[in-house]
Amino acid sequence: MPIELTAHTDAGARLVAIAEQLSEGLAARAGEHDRDGTYPFEAIDALKAAGFFAAPVPVELGGLGVSSAHDLVVAASRLARGDASVAIGVSMHLVAVLNMERRREVAVAAGAERRAGAFASSLKEIADGGVVLAAAISEPGQDLTRPGTIATRTESGWRIEGRKMFCTMSPAATDLYVSVRYKDGDGVERYAYAMVAADAPGVVVHDDWDALGMRASGSNSISLEGVELSESGVRGGFRAGDSLPYMERNLVAGLFHAASSLGIAESADQVARRGIAGRINGDARPRTQVADN
Repeated sequence: MPIELTAHTDAGARLVAIAEQLSEGLAARAGEHDRDGTYPFEAIDALKAAGFFAAPVPVELGGLGVSSAHDLVVAASRLARGDASVAIGVSMHLVAVLNMERRREVAVAAGAERRAGAFASSLKEIADGGVVLAAAISEPGQDLTRPGTIATRTESGWRIEGRKMFCTMSPAATDLYVSVRYKDGDGVERYAYAMVAADAPGVVVHDDWDALGMRASGSNSISLEGVELSESGVRGGFRAGDSLPYMERNLVAGLFHAASSLGIAESADQVARRGIAGRINGDARPRTQVADN
């Protein structure tokens, strides 16, 4: 029998069960969407209805309370068995939400009530408002710890200028989770994240994604052309160029990318097993090949 990952918590087990149920529906149209280059909006609607996008949000804030990164990754791999393109987008959303929840927990532990409250408010909005985030982080010629996208102070708040790549799930996003660089009151450059409404003036989603096998991920590039934010739109963050806080916030992202690859491999293994079932006739060679796979 194949060995598969399982959840470690009760909340995680419930999420994995939801993912397995949704995966069947995703698989039914995955090939069609990839062939036609269409976006699977019906899959996003199903995930919303199941509360999947609020999985890392605490129950008291309206989420599913899945605090284990391991369990979130397992659930993502189950989605990927049905449609890895969809799973990659969902995973990038979950990375951002999990990061917010981790920062909230740090603030609570440090007694920083105002900061903890701000994170809690954002998490509750995600759970209650059906927020779907597209991570607008990657850039051409990027220095990971120094975003080329710049936030500049204005009389009313901030102006954002920049270009992002691989903004997965952008066709369905309600908001963009944008990495920016700005100067604080002391003139120190800082790395921060800004929440930008996907339909805000100045946001341009380019229809430029056409990757074979991943057409349904919607990983378009995005331009931010003089996007205006309020004073609270950009704040905090860490000193630009400092790798440690960057890694603290983003290290888990690699696990979610791997989850999609795992789901593809597990699905392919199931197809192969079904294909040779009843045809081995005691021959050891195909058994060995299955085991090697």
